[in-house]
Amino acid sequence: MTDIVGFMPAPFASDDTIDRAQLRDLSSSLAEHGVHPAVLGGMGEFYALDLAEATACMEAAVEGAAGRTPVVAGIGHDTRTAAALGRAAAASGVGLLVANPIYYANPSYRGYAEHIRAIAGESGLPVIIYSAPSYPATDELIGTMTDIEGFAGVKEEFYGIPETAERITRWGNRLLWWGVGEQVGCDFAEVGASTVTTSLANVDPSAAVAYISARLAGEASDPLAEELVIAWEASMIASPEGVPSFLTEAMRQYAGWSDAVRLPLLPVDDEATRTAIAQILEKSRLRTTQLTGVSA
Repeated sequence: MTDIVGFMPAPFASDDTIDRAQLRDLSSSLAEHGVHPAVLGGMGEFYALDLAEATACMEAAVEGAAGRTPVVAGIGHDTRTAAALGRAAAASGVGLLVANPIYYANPSYRGYAEHIRAIAGESGLPVIIYSAPSYPATDELIGTMTDIEGFAGVKEEFYGIPETAERITRWGNRLLWWGVGEQVGCDFAEVGASTVTTSLANVDPSAAVAYISARLAGEASDPLAEELVIAWEASMIASPEGVPSFLTEAMRQYAGWSDAVRLPLLPVDDEATRTAIAQILEKSRLRTTQLTGVSA
Protein backbone atom coordinates (compact mmCIF):
# COMPACT_ATOMS: atom_id res chain seq x y z
CA MET A 1 0.00 0.00 0.00
CA THR A 2 1.36 3.43 -0.97
CA ASP A 3 1.15 6.17 1.63
CA ILE A 4 0.05 9.69 0.70
CA VAL A 5 1.64 12.58 2.61
CA GLY A 6 0.24 16.10 2.40
CA PHE A 7 2.66 18.91 3.19
CA MET A 8 0.75 21.85 4.67
CA PRO A 9 1.43 25.60 4.62
CA ALA A 10 1.76 27.46 7.91
CA PRO A 11 -1.24 29.66 8.82
CA PHE A 12 -0.49 32.97 10.53
CA ALA A 13 -2.95 35.04 12.55
CA SER A 14 -3.19 38.83 12.23
CA ASP A 15 -0.66 39.24 15.07
CA ASP A 16 1.90 37.07 13.16
CA THR A 17 1.52 34.09 15.49
CA ILE A 18 0.73 30.56 14.35
CA ASP A 19 -3.01 30.08 13.92
CA ARG A 20 -3.31 26.71 15.60
CA ALA A 21 -7.04 26.35 14.95
CA GLN A 22 -6.65 26.70 11.19
CA LEU A 23 -3.75 24.27 11.09
CA ARG A 24 -5.68 21.82 13.25
CA ASP A 25 -8.66 22.01 10.86
CA LEU A 26 -6.44 21.47 7.82
CA SER A 27 -4.73 18.50 9.43
CA SER A 28 -8.14 17.03 10.25
CA SER A 29 -9.26 17.44 6.64
CA LEU A 30 -6.23 15.54 5.35
CA ALA A 31 -6.49 12.78 7.96
CA GLU A 32 -10.19 12.32 7.17
CA HIS A 33 -9.15 11.28 3.65
CA GLY A 34 -6.30 9.02 4.80
CA VAL A 35 -3.58 11.55 3.94
CA HIS A 36 -0.75 11.88 6.46
CA PRO A 37 -0.59 15.55 7.53
CA ALA A 38 2.95 16.96 7.28
CA VAL A 39 4.19 20.17 8.88
CA LEU A 40 7.42 22.18 8.75
CA GLY A 41 8.52 21.50 5.20
CA GLY A 42 9.53 24.19 2.74
CA MET A 43 5.84 24.62 1.92
CA GLY A 44 5.25 25.35 5.60
CA GLU A 45 7.98 28.00 5.88
CA PHE A 46 9.99 25.77 8.22
CA TYR A 47 13.04 28.00 7.83
CA ALA A 48 11.12 31.01 9.23
CA LEU A 49 9.76 29.43 12.43
CA ASP A 50 11.40 29.27 15.84
CA LEU A 51 11.27 26.22 18.11
CA ALA A 52 8.14 27.35 19.95
CA GLU A 53 6.30 28.02 16.69
CA ALA A 54 7.44 24.73 15.19
CA THR A 55 6.23 22.93 18.30
CA ALA A 56 2.86 24.69 18.05
CA CYS A 57 2.54 23.50 14.45
CA MET A 58 3.35 19.92 15.40
CA GLU A 59 0.92 19.92 18.31
CA ALA A 60 -1.89 21.40 16.18
CA ALA A 61 -1.31 18.86 13.41
CA VAL A 62 -1.40 15.95 15.85
CA GLU A 63 -4.56 17.32 17.44
CA GLY A 64 -6.20 17.60 14.02
CA ALA A 65 -5.20 14.11 12.92
CA ALA A 66 -6.67 12.76 16.16
CA GLY A 67 -4.98 9.39 15.80
CA ARG A 68 -6.50 8.64 12.39
CA THR A 69 -3.14 8.72 10.63
CA PRO A 70 0.46 9.43 11.68
CA VAL A 71 1.74 13.01 11.42
CA VAL A 72 5.00 13.87 9.66
CA ALA A 73 7.23 16.77 10.70
CA GLY A 74 10.23 18.35 9.03
CA ILE A 75 13.33 19.12 11.09
CA GLY A 76 16.69 20.58 10.20
CA HIS A 77 19.22 23.39 10.52
CA ASP A 78 22.26 22.50 12.62
CA THR A 79 22.32 19.23 14.54
CA ARG A 80 21.58 20.81 17.92
CA THR A 81 18.49 22.60 16.56
CA ALA A 82 17.37 19.56 14.58
CA ALA A 83 17.67 17.33 17.63
CA ALA A 84 15.63 19.79 19.69
CA LEU A 85 12.94 19.79 17.01
CA GLY A 86 13.04 16.00 16.99
CA ARG A 87 12.51 15.86 20.74
CA ALA A 88 9.62 18.31 20.44
CA ALA A 89 8.11 16.19 17.66
CA ALA A 90 8.25 13.05 19.78
CA ALA A 91 6.68 14.86 22.73
CA SER A 92 3.93 16.21 20.46
CA GLY A 93 2.96 12.78 19.15
CA VAL A 94 4.51 13.08 15.67
CA GLY A 95 5.21 9.68 14.11
CA LEU A 96 7.91 10.35 11.50
CA LEU A 97 10.59 12.97 10.76
CA VAL A 98 11.92 14.31 7.47
CA ALA A 99 15.40 15.82 7.61
CA ASN A 100 15.05 18.95 5.48
CA PRO A 101 17.83 19.88 3.04
CA ILE A 102 21.05 21.22 4.49
CA TYR A 103 21.44 25.00 4.16
CA TYR A 104 24.87 26.18 2.95
CA ALA A 105 26.87 23.56 4.85
CA ASN A 106 28.33 20.68 2.83
CA PRO A 107 29.15 18.05 5.45
CA SER A 108 31.14 14.91 4.83
CA TYR A 109 29.10 11.74 4.61
CA ARG A 110 30.31 10.73 8.04
CA GLY A 111 29.32 14.12 9.44
CA TYR A 112 25.85 13.91 7.94
CA ALA A 113 25.46 10.36 9.23
CA GLU A 114 26.22 11.60 12.73
CA HIS A 115 23.66 14.38 12.20
CA ILE A 116 20.96 11.79 11.44
CA ARG A 117 22.16 9.51 14.24
CA ALA A 118 21.73 12.35 16.75
CA ILE A 119 18.24 13.25 15.50
CA ALA A 120 17.01 9.66 15.50
CA GLY A 121 18.67 8.87 18.81
CA GLU A 122 17.34 11.88 20.70
CA SER A 123 13.82 11.73 19.23
CA GLY A 124 13.34 7.98 19.07
CA LEU A 125 11.52 8.53 15.78
CA PRO A 126 12.29 7.18 12.28
CA VAL A 127 13.95 9.72 9.99
CA ILE A 128 13.59 10.14 6.22
CA ILE A 129 16.42 12.07 4.60
CA TYR A 130 15.73 14.59 1.82
CA SER A 131 17.76 13.90 -1.32
CA ALA A 132 17.94 17.40 -2.82
CA PRO A 133 20.12 18.89 -5.56
CA SER A 134 22.07 20.76 -2.89
CA TYR A 135 22.95 17.50 -1.09
CA PRO A 136 21.93 14.32 -2.92
CA ALA A 137 21.52 11.00 -1.14
CA THR A 138 24.25 9.15 -3.03
CA ASP A 139 24.80 5.43 -2.65
CA GLU A 140 27.89 6.19 -0.61
CA LEU A 141 25.95 8.44 1.76
CA ILE A 142 23.24 5.83 2.23
CA GLY A 143 25.87 3.16 2.83
CA THR A 144 27.38 5.32 5.55
CA MET A 145 24.04 5.45 7.37
CA THR A 146 22.69 1.92 7.11
CA ASP A 147 23.81 1.07 10.64
CA ILE A 148 21.88 3.99 12.16
CA GLU A 149 18.85 2.83 14.09
CA GLY A 150 16.02 5.04 12.98
CA PHE A 151 17.30 5.87 9.49
CA ALA A 152 14.18 4.96 7.54
CA GLY A 153 14.50 6.10 3.94
CA VAL A 154 14.87 8.76 1.29
CA LYS A 155 12.63 11.53 -0.04
CA GLU A 156 13.94 11.75 -3.60
CA GLU A 157 14.15 15.01 -5.51
CA PHE A 158 17.51 14.55 -7.24
CA TYR A 159 17.73 11.17 -8.95
CA GLY A 160 15.39 10.27 -11.82
CA ILE A 161 13.06 7.33 -12.23
CA PRO A 162 15.53 4.79 -13.74
CA GLU A 163 18.19 5.43 -11.09
CA THR A 164 15.63 5.34 -8.29
CA ALA A 165 14.12 2.08 -9.58
CA GLU A 166 17.56 0.48 -9.50
CA ARG A 167 18.27 1.84 -6.01
CA ILE A 168 14.92 0.62 -4.69
CA THR A 169 15.74 -2.86 -5.99
CA ARG A 170 19.22 -2.73 -4.48
CA TRP A 171 18.19 -1.60 -1.00
CA GLY A 172 14.99 -3.66 -0.89
CA ASN A 173 12.84 -3.45 2.20
CA ARG A 174 15.63 -1.84 4.21
CA LEU A 175 14.56 1.68 3.14
CA LEU A 176 11.42 3.58 2.21
CA TRP A 177 11.45 5.83 -0.86
CA TRP A 178 9.29 8.90 -1.33
CA GLY A 179 8.29 10.53 -4.63
CA VAL A 180 7.57 14.27 -4.61
CA GLY A 181 4.39 15.70 -6.15
CA GLU A 182 1.25 14.08 -7.45
CA GLN A 183 2.35 13.26 -11.01
CA VAL A 184 6.06 12.59 -10.53
CA GLY A 185 5.40 10.97 -7.16
CA CYS A 186 3.18 8.42 -8.89
CA ASP A 187 5.96 7.78 -11.42
CA PHE A 188 8.23 6.92 -8.50
CA ALA A 189 5.56 4.78 -6.82
CA GLU A 190 5.11 2.80 -10.02
CA VAL A 191 8.74 1.64 -9.72
CA GLY A 192 8.45 0.80 -6.03
CA ALA A 193 8.44 4.00 -3.97
CA SER A 194 6.42 3.72 -0.79
CA THR A 195 5.04 7.26 -0.59
CA VAL A 196 3.64 10.02 -2.79
CA THR A 197 3.50 13.61 -1.55
CA THR A 198 0.72 16.01 -2.42
CA SER A 199 0.02 19.70 -1.97
CA LEU A 200 -3.32 19.69 -3.82
CA ALA A 201 -4.72 17.78 -0.83
CA ASN A 202 -4.69 21.04 1.13
CA VAL A 203 -7.63 22.32 -0.93
CA ASP A 204 -9.04 19.10 -2.38
CA PRO A 205 -7.92 15.92 -0.63
CA SER A 206 -10.61 13.89 -2.39
CA ALA A 207 -9.25 14.76 -5.85
CA ALA A 208 -5.64 14.21 -4.82
CA VAL A 209 -6.40 10.79 -3.36
CA ALA A 210 -8.58 9.82 -6.33
CA TYR A 211 -5.87 10.72 -8.84
CA ILE A 212 -3.05 9.00 -6.95
CA SER A 213 -5.10 5.90 -6.16
CA ALA A 214 -6.21 5.46 -9.78
CA ARG A 215 -2.69 5.92 -11.12
CA LEU A 216 -1.26 3.34 -8.76
CA ALA A 217 -4.07 0.87 -9.41
CA GLY A 218 -3.51 1.19 -13.16
CA GLU A 219 -7.04 2.46 -13.62
CA ALA A 220 -8.44 5.34 -15.64
CA SER A 221 -8.24 8.55 -13.65
CA ASP A 222 -11.27 10.58 -12.68
CA PRO A 223 -11.06 13.16 -15.50
CA LEU A 224 -11.74 16.16 -13.26
CA ALA A 225 -9.30 14.94 -10.61
CA GLU A 226 -6.60 14.57 -13.25
CA GLU A 227 -7.41 18.00 -14.65
CA LEU A 228 -7.14 19.49 -11.16
CA VAL A 229 -3.75 17.87 -10.52
CA ILE A 230 -2.33 19.10 -13.83
CA ALA A 231 -3.67 22.65 -13.42
CA TRP A 232 -2.57 22.83 -9.77
CA GLU A 233 1.01 21.73 -10.39
CA ALA A 234 1.40 23.95 -13.46
CA SER A 235 0.03 27.03 -11.67
CA MET A 236 2.12 26.45 -8.56
CA ILE A 237 5.32 26.13 -10.58
CA ALA A 238 4.49 29.25 -12.60
CA SER A 239 3.71 31.43 -9.58
CA PRO A 240 6.39 34.14 -9.32
CA GLU A 241 6.07 34.39 -5.53
CA GLY A 242 6.96 30.73 -4.92
CA VAL A 243 5.23 27.71 -3.47
CA PRO A 244 4.60 28.84 0.16
CA SER A 245 2.95 32.06 -0.99
CA PHE A 246 0.95 30.16 -3.62
CA LEU A 247 -0.35 27.70 -1.05
CA THR A 248 -1.20 30.45 1.43
CA GLU A 249 -3.15 32.32 -1.25
CA ALA A 250 -4.97 29.10 -2.12
CA MET A 251 -5.91 28.63 1.53
CA ARG A 252 -7.02 32.29 1.73
CA GLN A 253 -9.44 31.72 -1.12
CA TYR A 254 -10.46 28.24 -0.02
CA ALA A 255 -10.73 28.55 3.76
CA GLY A 256 -10.46 32.23 4.64
CA TRP A 257 -6.87 32.19 5.86
CA SER A 258 -4.88 35.36 6.23
CA ASP A 259 -2.54 35.93 3.29
CA ALA A 260 0.37 36.45 5.69
CA VAL A 261 3.71 34.79 4.97
CA ARG A 262 7.08 35.45 6.58
CA LEU A 263 9.62 37.80 5.07
CA PRO A 264 11.54 37.50 2.82
CA LEU A 265 8.42 35.97 1.25
CA LEU A 266 5.55 38.26 0.28
CA PRO A 267 1.87 37.49 -0.23
CA VAL A 268 0.77 36.74 -3.79
CA ASP A 269 0.56 40.01 -5.72
CA ASP A 270 0.07 38.50 -9.16
CA GLU A 271 -3.40 38.61 -10.65
CA ALA A 272 -2.69 35.68 -12.98
CA THR A 273 -1.83 33.47 -10.01
CA ARG A 274 -4.92 34.55 -8.08
CA THR A 275 -7.10 33.88 -11.10
CA ALA A 276 -5.53 30.47 -11.71
CA ILE A 277 -6.17 29.48 -8.10
CA ALA A 278 -9.79 30.69 -8.30
CA GLN A 279 -10.33 28.62 -11.44
CA ILE A 280 -8.85 25.52 -9.80
CA LEU A 281 -11.08 25.94 -6.76
CA GLU A 282 -14.13 26.36 -9.00
CA LYS A 283 -13.26 23.11 -10.80
CA SER A 284 -12.87 21.48 -7.40
CA ARG A 285 -16.34 22.66 -6.35
CA LEU A 286 -17.77 21.38 -9.63
CA ARG A 287 -16.22 17.96 -9.05
CA THR A 288 -17.58 17.82 -5.50
CA THR A 289 -21.06 18.72 -6.75
CA GLN A 290 -20.90 16.01 -9.41
CA LEU A 291 -19.82 13.40 -6.86
CA THR A 292 -22.22 14.31 -4.08
CA GLY A 293 -25.05 16.16 -5.75
CA VAL A 294 -24.55 18.88 -3.16
CA SER A 295 -23.13 22.29 -4.06
CA ALA A 296 -19.85 22.85 -2.18
